[in-house]
Amino acid sequence: MINPIRPGALAATFFFLASTLSADPASALLGRWTDGHISSIQYKNAYTGAPGPTNGRTFSYEFKPDGTYSFTGLMQSVMYNCTTAMFSNETGTYTLEGNEVALHPISNPYSMTNNCAPSSNRKAPGKLIERSYRVRVTSESGRRYLELQSADGAIQKFGESR
Repeated sequence: MINPIRPGALAATFFFLASTLSADPASALLGRWTDGHISSIQYKNAYTGAPGPTNGRTFSYEFKPDGTYSFTGLMQSVMYNCTTAMFSNETGTYTLEGNEVALHPISNPYSMTNNCAPSSNRKAPGKLIERSYRVRVTSESGRRYLELQSADGAIQKFGESR
């Protein structure tokens, strides 16, 4: 259930989506939207000189005109010589009503690897959790951003891929 918002705020958001970006609010969603961070600290093997992996994360949504989407997430953590990585690639369909997008996942395979504890490595089908977000597309310094607000008010922000 989406939390109620002030009618003026809803109208302003819908107006922004509909008139500033496109005559069709759905087209404002189309494309690839990303968020991520890679650590600027990278280690190298003292014996071989080979660079080691680094800490980081990346998340992206891609909305296609045929009503399908994908959500890809990768998180990697490095501690000494141990690298733990988690990867997920959810795909499904979406519907847009006003300024609310509903995601209907069809598949969500994920994997987790840890080179220091290979017995904990796993690949499995992920959970298929339907969810809805309030949508807003903004522009900052010449770049568009997609904001997805969940029912609890938390906002995820993704930049348009260049």
